[in-house]
Amino acid sequence: MRWLSLLLAASFLAAPAIAQDDTVKDFKRFYRKEKDPMVRVELILSLEGIEDAGVASVLLPILEDEDPALAAAALRVIIQLKEAPSRAPLLTVLEEGKPADLLPVIARAVGEGRWPEFATLLLPYLTDKNDAMRLWTVTSLGALRDAEALIPSAQMVTTDGNAMVRAAAVQTVVFLGKGREAEAGPALVAALHDASLSVSMAACRGLRTIRTVDAIGPLIEILELGEAGRLLEEIWPTLVAITDEPFSPDPGLWRRWWDRVTESGGYVLMSDAEVQKRQTARAETNAEYHPPKTAVTFMGVETASRNIVFVIDVSGSMEELVVNRDAFRERGFTNFQKLEIVKEELKRSIESLESNVRFNIHSFATQVHPWKKGLVPANTLNKKSAEAWIDSLKPIGGAQASERASSGLRSSSGLEDGRTNAHAGLLAGLGVPEDPSKRGAVTESAADPKEGEGDTMFFLTDGKPTVGEIVDTEDILVSIQEVNRFRKVTIHTIAIGDFTSNFLKKLADQNGGVFVDLGK
Repeated sequence: MRWLSLLLAASFLAAPAIAQDDTVKDFKRFYRKEKDPMVRVELILSLEGIEDAGVASVLLPILEDEDPALAAAALRVIIQLKEAPSRAPLLTVLEEGKPADLLPVIARAVGEGRWPEFATLLLPYLTDKNDAMRLWTVTSLGALRDAEALIPSAQMVTTDGNAMVRAAAVQTVVFLGKGREAEAGPALVAALHDASLSVSMAACRGLRTIRTVDAIGPLIEILELGEAGRLLEEIWPTLVAITDEPFSPDPGLWRRWWDRVTESGGYVLMSDAEVQKRQTARAETNAEYHPPKTAVTFMGVETASRNIVFVIDVSGSMEELVVNRDAFRERGFTNFQKLEIVKEELKRSIESLESNVRFNIHSFATQVHPWKKGLVPANTLNKKSAEAWIDSLKPIGGAQASERASSGLRSSSGLEDGRTNAHAGLLAGLGVPEDPSKRGAVTESAADPKEGEGDTMFFLTDGKPTVGEIVDTEDILVSIQEVNRFRKVTIHTIAIGDFTSNFLKKLADQNGGVFVDLGK
């Protein structure tokens, strides 16, 4: 690959020379002396907007820093480099393959920065031994819409040993496969039966774009078996998207139709234009799509998932009574304390779980407290244990703690324990450590499949975050999107009480879930 860098170097030399910016020189001088991590972050961000190869050179070592805030700041600046000459030092690292620890970070930056000159160098890394490198390579090649990556990415969908890499490969196949359905379709159909729900769901959704007749039979078979859990909710919309047949989710209807059309000489897939024409013609009369009836309901949200995590707010404000008691009385509640309402509904939901479902519960205030270390079967013993644990839950700190926390006041440790650490609760529901040092760099942790964790989360809270690693709601949204980027855990959110922020709605929308406002 040396010829490529020489060619690129020649093209750079043909451009006007770029003198090293004085700011870069000042950065090297002051960053070395500075000890305060927050000031160091600000120094790094001072390099934003500077088009100079020196920026990339000076920030490369920081991408490996053990402080994740420094590494993230360096990555943020590097991604913004707009000119190819400014990115030349990064190209050299990718070509030489060292330092190895930097390769996944650079591979990620390629896609997020949309750097086309890196595509050819990235392709061989699709078979790299490092999971994180394959993950970000296939992701970035998809972002670059590199046509040469379609065939190897399709192979990765069914052969890669890491579930998160397979899920990322599915997404790249969807990006690159439109118009090349014969090459992209078989991999997506095969991935419907992947052991990882992240992969099978990504494939199922992808087939709505990469429409292929070969997917219809397997999709109907999955619908008939009815054993795919959360995936079942995705099957019917995909069948409709492929065929434009507005049948209900009843598998019998789909089977009878499919047998009839195949026996009469085969099925010819309509073009996208034909589907669009039919949809427009019946737009006024066509009923809205509804997911199939599901087995588990919590606070009005249904799911067919077999791997469920409940994350419940027990901060001090959950001691308060709801205001609109008539609405809750109509739903059968007699105790109007917010936490008591949640506990009653949670116990009802757990009692309804079928034996083939696995579940766990986390309560959170300032700290997170899990019921179990991981998912457990919904058998009689575990249900009784869960219900007893739920009965023991109390609002931590009481209403006084909520008032003090919202005012920024501190007092006893008991009151401090009653604040709202929403970010920690969400991370716990995703099976991710709250401590950043235990999570590792996102480039590495994103490749960790976290098998054994839930695929569906119910997250309930009554107030704005007031404590934790991240408190700002917009920053929490960004953090959870990043953590859940390849895991594809569905996050349903429930608000109870006087919670006026649209944070929970955005959280659900960004993570494939449903938002429910229970009222004040």
